[in-house]
Amino acid sequence: MKSFVSNLNARLMIIHFIAFWFFAYAFFTLAFLHDYAFLHLSSEHMLLLNDRGRFIRDKEFIRQSGNFGLLAAYIISWSISSKRNWHWINSVIIFVLAFGLYNLGYLGWNLVHGFFQLPAKLFPVNSVWGYLTDGLILLAIGLILLFSKGIIRYIDHSTAKDKQKAVVDKKAARKGK
Repeated sequence: MKSFVSNLNARLMIIHFIAFWFFAYAFFTLAFLHDYAFLHLSSEHMLLLNDRGRFIRDKEFIRQSGNFGLLAAYIISWSISSKRNWHWINSVIIFVLAFGLYNLGYLGWNLVHGFFQLPAKLFPVNSVWGYLTDGLILLAIGLILLFSKGIIRYIDHSTAKDKQKAVVDKKAARKGK
């Protein structure tokens, strides 16, 4: 049990969880571009009422797209963790937690979506450019959180400190025998 707990990295988990959040909502926002003509342009002509099945499928696609974002973030997080010799269990825990919270609706998008949709206000309401701008900004923030050298150094610093402390503790334990 002690070795399992020693593999957990709080800094990594917090930063990658935030990146997972950005990925989920970047994919969610970009998914509005799927079948854009039907969802937005034809809504003015009340076609949504005439083809309810298509509307429901599109709505479900948009909702599930966040899960694809979480999966993409997990794959990137796992590969970074493998490359940096961080334990893979951190990425798994983050993915399971984010997946559960996203599907239960507890990731807090309703609280902050107004702030993250400010760049879209430069364009007409529900425009392709608005969704594209918002989605790409969210995706860029998520990628920066995963790939920034400064953030990687910050995470590595805690890992290096933990390893140094373990070496010191091990030496102290040997002297004590």
